[in-house]
Amino acid sequence: MPESLEVMEPMITRFCGFYVRCLFAVELLLFALSLFLNVGVLLGANRLLAEYGEPLLYCAFVVLVPVCGLAKERNVWKNEFKSCPRWLRIAALIFMIYGIVAVPVQTMLFSDGGPLEAQPLFVFGAPLFLESMPLCILYSLLWASPVSATELVKRVRISLIALVVCATVIIAARLGYLPHRSRQE
Repeated sequence: MPESLEVMEPMITRFCGFYVRCLFAVELLLFALSLFLNVGVLLGANRLLAEYGEPLLYCAFVVLVPVCGLAKERNVWKNEFKSCPRWLRIAALIFMIYGIVAVPVQTMLFSDGGPLEAQPLFVFGAPLFLESMPLCILYSLLWASPVSATELVKRVRISLIALVVCATVIIAARLGYLPHRSRQE
């Protein structure tokens, strides 16, 4: 291996560790915000929905994409989920079930006939569902299962590619290069 690559290898590994820790911090922040806003909406603060609902849903999805790139062999139930502590697995399952159940319950019982995106439990239940498994993936990567430096660099490379693709799609949509669906009032 050339000498310049040997010097850069520890820097690349440190960058990868920093990247994973940053994703974990962002994911924790998003999860806490989703939980806080969910409780607020359940208590009747629907103004929160109008201001933060859609951006929170998009942020949850944008973080989900690169985090899934960090998973080993794409079987997160077998690898990352089982390597997490029991308390985290139970909490993740509870929030996933809540996210899945909140949508049909609200649609069947409390829907006023408006679009699904305007329903408070959908907007806040979906991010909790989307954020549960990434927390398990990141926790497993950081603390539960040891990963070699080479494997970490490979996973981060995949994650960064997913992040760039996701950012490109979002930027293209915001600039009008992608077709917009028409919203019916």
